[in-house]
Amino acid sequence: MGKTISKIITKPIREFNIESRAHKVISQPKPTPAPKYKSDELSYQQMLKNQPEEFKKALEKDDGLDKRLKDVFIRSHDPMVKHESQGTTNPDRPLPTSRTYVDSGDYGFYEPKKVPLGRVTLRNVVKFISDHQSDKKTFSASKIAEQYLLPEDTTNHILKYYKMYEVYIPQERDVKAKFAGPAVPRKKITVHNKLKMLDFKDKKNDK
Repeated sequence: MGKTISKIITKPIREFNIESRAHKVISQPKPTPAPKYKSDELSYQQMLKNQPEEFKKALEKDDGLDKRLKDVFIRSHDPMVKHESQGTTNPDRPLPTSRTYVDSGDYGFYEPKKVPLGRVTLRNVVKFISDHQSDKKTFSASKIAEQYLLPEDTTNHILKYYKMYEVYIPQERDVKAKFAGPAVPRKKITVHNKLKMLDFKDKKNDK
């Protein structure tokens, strides 16, 4: 409310003699530029004396340049994308056709379908390591290298430095372990109200 009242009060003052004030501002000469350094002013005056024609050309309008600028046009367009039927896609690296979520796989990453010679997937590595641990004679390093087309030295290093986790289930025993509780039978402390004395009784007798 106060803002509207202030506008109503100050509006006649702001618009008082506005036309004459506007003509006064327009009729004023252009503002003078800021003073230059003495070195810049000397170099400017020297260039003005030595090359007066270049300064005149800079102030004049170049009709040829203006015409060339008018002839320049910028046209933006998308590149021509051919349809898949025209054979633009690479059959060895096809683009995804489904936008659904892709599972990362059993081992946390996508397993390639084609594996070059001398390489092996993590799934096969886990398999032949576990087979070698279960039966070293049947699944020896030489047979594994021959089966998966791997160098025998590399296969030996894999089987030497990498192992699979094994689960050991202990056998059940009927022997009572003493560490589960105290070996000495427990005793209970009872207090007689009349005698106010401590009476120690064996836990077996207290049943």
